[in-house]
Amino acid sequence: MPFREQLCPRLPPTLAAALDALSARDAARLEEIRIYVGRAAELVFSGDCRTTDTCVDASQMDSLLAALCGYALYSCEGQMAQGYIPIAGGHRAGVCGRMTQEGGTWRMSGVSSVCIRISHDVPGASGAVRPYLLGPGDLARRVLLLGPPGCGKTTVLRDASLWLAEEKGLRVAVADEREELFGTRQGLRLHVMGGADKARAFGMLLRSMAPQVIVTDEIGRPEDADALLNAARCGVGVLASAHAGGMEDAEKRPVLRRLMRERAFDRYILLGRYGSVRGVCDETGKEMEGDERGQLGCGRDGDDRNQRDRLFALGR
Repeated sequence: MPFREQLCPRLPPTLAAALDALSARDAARLEEIRIYVGRAAELVFSGDCRTTDTCVDASQMDSLLAALCGYALYSCEGQMAQGYIPIAGGHRAGVCGRMTQEGGTWRMSGVSSVCIRISHDVPGASGAVRPYLLGPGDLARRVLLLGPPGCGKTTVLRDASLWLAEEKGLRVAVADEREELFGTRQGLRLHVMGGADKARAFGMLLRSMAPQVIVTDEIGRPEDADALLNAARCGVGVLASAHAGGMEDAEKRPVLRRLMRERAFDRYILLGRYGSVRGVCDETGKEMEGDERGQLGCGRDGDDRNQRDRLFALGR
């Protein structure tokens, strides 16, 4: 699996050896690597968590952070202050520690735990949502994917971006703030703006790339809403995601409630575990009847375990 080539050189030797020893099936099922100071590291699979022989101390945690940052820790200070480190290949390391403020600038120190989320490419992962992405004349709609953390939103977004660009021939621009969607990957028929906040990236992409669709992940801040509404007013299609268990949860979040009130989206797609589609709502937030209920392009039975097996069969 590509993630082993990207991550093993950065990890403690015993943990890297544990990754190398994984079977192909287990490597495809790996979702997270959790590393704690003073406690055994864990490998988290779908439905399974395994304890390893790796236990780091504070000094070893500092060395791990330096390796994850490409031995340029200063270059990741801004991201660490937001709780994460971007890693090549679309992976992301969440970090927890002590936050301090110096002259109005927040910094993180004394990191006590790291959670590395593994990015997997799944060809066809967006199959079930594709019928809702385009309207009459194959014009891009404005679509928001809603679901709890870890349900597959980013995997679906990544595959949908490639489908829109490579199969439908649309000009697709990606605001990849945390560099989880495509990171520094090259050779794609996409315009990817990585590292910049969504408001800045949207403005730059709209001005310079004339996109027909803008894709972004994890909407949640007021400035994100401003950027999305500006894109909608420009007639640009949008494909985005946000954390919410359903429409009721979304309405309780001020930013999403504003977007719903101002009809920023044409469709809301509710995702379950492993990216299974639980429901589709129109621009008013009302559930649409008669729509197919698929999951990542395979089947309509709505069963999360069946969906998990399909993902593994696709090579996740």
